[in-house]
Amino acid sequence: MENLLLGIVLAFGFIIPTAYKWELNLKVVSVSALVIGLFAGLAVNAMAFYFDVGPILKVLICSILIVVTAVLALLMRFYRDPDRVPPKRDNFIVAPADGVIKYVKRIEKGNIPFSSKGKESVRLSEPLLSILPDGQGYLIGIGMSFLDVHVTRTAIGGKVTYLEHIPGGFYSLKREDAPYRNERLIEVIENDRFKIGLIQIASRLVRRIVAYVREGDELDLGQRIGIITFGSQVDIVLPNLEELKVKVAVADQVYAGISVIAEYCYK
Repeated sequence: MENLLLGIVLAFGFIIPTAYKWELNLKVVSVSALVIGLFAGLAVNAMAFYFDVGPILKVLICSILIVVTAVLALLMRFYRDPDRVPPKRDNFIVAPADGVIKYVKRIEKGNIPFSSKGKESVRLSEPLLSILPDGQGYLIGIGMSFLDVHVTRTAIGGKVTYLEHIPGGFYSLKREDAPYRNERLIEVIENDRFKIGLIQIASRLVRRIVAYVREGDELDLGQRIGIITFGSQVDIVLPNLEELKVKVAVADQVYAGISVIAEYCYK
């Protein structure tokens, strides 16, 4: 019992502060910390049955087991790539990434389209402006945590008409100017009616964003288009379509390829 309690206390002491710093789901992490702590405590129990293990050695062994197990569990969760079945209707725009909606911004006619972090506002690049023929639309940001699936998917079916990879300085996304100083991948996808823009943004821990597609590729709705390592963000730029209805709000959880973020009139 003593070793189990030691494992649980150490697990919560190591894992919960890290989860809070990385803005992870504390309910999910708390359950994981409990399981990892019990595992570490049982392992120390088994070891103490065969060997003479002092208090300091118990703490050291337990700590190592907790850290190693937590890292392995995080990597297994991060690199998962579940199959997704997108909606069947043709008038849906789905989420390009798993995560939480950080902002939904209306782009008004006559205003300069921008994306922002905190007080920093940055103009969208010309390829993204090209999808707003009347200067109106929406900019939706999706924040991804370490616990989210990091395989990104196309929000509509269509052709990749523009793809640009921009290396960055690996600054933290918490910095106000991070989305346009971090590594990013800009894509424009076009179908027979309109275009959308995607901005995949990496965090300071990332060394690359991997694109699964190339310019000119034809994509099905919800098809895998890339992966971003660890904490990241994906912005989507939508034009002003007929009877466009945004179906998400700030703080909503969405899932790539299946969560509907907007619908429009299809004729």
